[in-house]
Amino acid sequence: MDTSGLSGKAAVITGGAGVIGQALARHLVEAGVRVTLADIATGRGEALASELGCSFIEADVRDPGDNERMIAAAVDRHGRLDLVFLNAGVSMQSLEAGLPYDPADIDLTAYRRILSVNIDGGVFGVSAAIGALARTGGGAIVITASVAGLIAWPPDPVYTISKHGLVGYVRSIAPALAGHGITINAVCPGATGHFEGGQIPDGLAVLAPETLAAAMLEIATDTGTGRAASVVAARDPVVQFHEFAGVEGF
Repeated sequence: MDTSGLSGKAAVITGGAGVIGQALARHLVEAGVRVTLADIATGRGEALASELGCSFIEADVRDPGDNERMIAAAVDRHGRLDLVFLNAGVSMQSLEAGLPYDPADIDLTAYRRILSVNIDGGVFGVSAAIGALARTGGGAIVITASVAGLIAWPPDPVYTISKHGLVGYVRSIAPALAGHGITINAVCPGATGHFEGGQIPDGLAVLAPETLAAAMLEIATDTGTGRAASVVAARDPVVQFHEFAGVEGF
C-alpha cells in the first residue's frame, strides 16, 4: 500500500510494548508517522520507544484517567492526533488462568481482568480520543478484536465474550463518530505469531505480526467505517471485511 500520505501524522498505540504493538509501531515509524506507545510494561515500552524514536507513556487502559493522559501526552508532543490503535488485550491463556475453561468454576479474577482490559480499554480509549481526533479534522480508530469476535471460540469463551463485545461496539458507534470525521473499524486477527509452541490448535496457520501490522494500517487508511475485518494467515486476500445478517423486524 502507498503510505506516502502518512508522513508527519501522529498515532497512539495501546498495548504498544507487546508483539503486535511493536510490529505496528515499526510499520508506522517506517511510514513517517510519529508514534506514542502506551502500555503497563514500562521497561519494554521505554526500550522500544528509545529504539524507534517514539514516545512512551505508562498507561493502564482499564483506567479512564490513564486513557485521557495518554491522548493528552501524544497531542502535547506532536500537536495533533490522526490515528489511534486500541490494541491492548489479554486472554485466559495469556494470564495463565482458568484453562481449560470450566463454566461451573470460573476464575473470577481472570474473568474480570479480561473484560476490563479488552472492553473497557476499547470504550475508554475511544472516549478519550474523540476530541483530539476531531480537532485535527478527523482521523481513524482501529480496535484489535479477534476472529473470536466473529465466531464461537470454545477454547476461551471469556475472551470470546470480550471480542464479540468490541465488534458490536465498533458497529454501533460508527455513525456517531462519522459526524466528527472519524472512522472506526475492528481488526480481527487469527492466530498470530506471539503464541508459544503448543498453544495454537493443530492445523491453524500462524499470522506474522508484521503482516497483521500492515493490515491494521490498511484498515486505518481505508475510508470505510463500522466494519470488522478478519486477518488470517495463508489466505488471499489476507484481509477480508465481513457482512452481518439483519434481523427481520428491527
